[in-house]
Amino acid sequence: MRSIEEPLEFLPSARVLASVLDELEQSGADGGGAVDAATRRRALAAYLAAGAEAPALPAGWRHPYAALPFGELEWSTGRMRVPALPPSLPRGATDGDVPALALDAAAGLVHLAATYLEPVRSAGDPRVTVVALADAKRRDRARVEAVHGRIVAPDADRFVALATAFQNCGAYVEVPDGVVLDSPVQLVWTTRPGATSAVFPHTVVRVGAGAQVTIYERHLGSSESFVAGIVEADLGAGARLDYVVIQDADEGARIIMRRAVRCAPGASAAWHVADLGGALTRSAIDAQLTGERASCEVNALAFARGFQHVDLALRLRHAASHTRSRTVVRTAASERGRGRFRGDIDIAPQVESADASLREAGLLLSRDASLEVTPALEIASNHVAAFHAATIGSLDEEHLFYVQSRGISRRTAERMMALAFCEPAIAGFPGETLRDEIRTLLDARLDDVPETFAS
Repeated sequence: MRSIEEPLEFLPSARVLASVLDELEQSGADGGGAVDAATRRRALAAYLAAGAEAPALPAGWRHPYAALPFGELEWSTGRMRVPALPPSLPRGATDGDVPALALDAAAGLVHLAATYLEPVRSAGDPRVTVVALADAKRRDRARVEAVHGRIVAPDADRFVALATAFQNCGAYVEVPDGVVLDSPVQLVWTTRPGATSAVFPHTVVRVGAGAQVTIYERHLGSSESFVAGIVEADLGAGARLDYVVIQDADEGARIIMRRAVRCAPGASAAWHVADLGGALTRSAIDAQLTGERASCEVNALAFARGFQHVDLALRLRHAASHTRSRTVVRTAASERGRGRFRGDIDIAPQVESADASLREAGLLLSRDASLEVTPALEIASNHVAAFHAATIGSLDEEHLFYVQSRGISRRTAERMMALAFCEPAIAGFPGETLRDEIRTLLDARLDDVPETFAS
């Protein structure tokens, strides 16, 4: 496959985009492109026009968004046919080339960098559609385009524009009206060993009226890749979506994602995000509560250690009456880790009886770590209930002393208290198996954290 043997050297330039368009034309039905050439050119122009932007960043931030380096990255697209994975696999059932699905799954899709690992035969629940986005668009363009680019505009921000211009892979998930899936859908992106890939995924989700689904989006791997992607989810009346993100990439990876959901009347969305890896992680979450009695829940957990930086931006838009949102965010930083959270609750003038809350807490585990929190309420109606609460602090020395007085070492006490601090966010993730997985990943990262403020 050309996508593996002859990748393109990536830079966000018109010259590279011209090569990308040639590559997509040559790859034909094997390619992962789902964006037309004209839209790509407009998106690149929007990205380049925003290049001079220099937004204010926290002190010590090592990743200036206006001048991120892109050297030695490779752009590719394509597919590799592999034996079908059964819908249920135990942990470790496959080797490193084809990631195992950690949980029972109704359906799944795996990408090796931007290369779609296409099963020779389909597996999973026949009621749900889970295919590569490019394949879905070739089969039913009108149905895909009713969502694709409609919830997140191609130029919504500079990284959305970049992801649109160079989109090279993606997923399409559709759950028909009334279908309730007991097992999750799993979408896996893992890096290609020995390669620093430029991966631009786009995921489109359609959940029909009264349907229910849980989706797991996993980012894995051990290379210094660059990922900039988009997720758009459209929920029908009374639908329910739990969207889980488990980001456990190498500490050299940079992962920038924009995820958005649009909720019809009575629909319910929940974002569950665990950003635990990567040198730079930037997650933007947008919920559009456009139907009456729609609701959204956000549970987010981020941990920055070493020189990792985590940037989380959240916007909840209450555009209809009797809508509800709940947000719980926990961020922790150790060594020279940096974290930033910006939360915005927006309630439109015509809205009545909306109920919104945002709670964010940050935990500093070293003197050199830094966290910044900026919550905001934009309320244009008098008939709503909305509040926010934000705190940043360190482990309480009195509490540590109390635990140590029970014969527990300081390091163990710190780990216990840090895990307890993160628990309010973890507790919102769906299913005890998943919650245990998140706790295990977090505990492994705390293993390498030096004692906090002990002399």
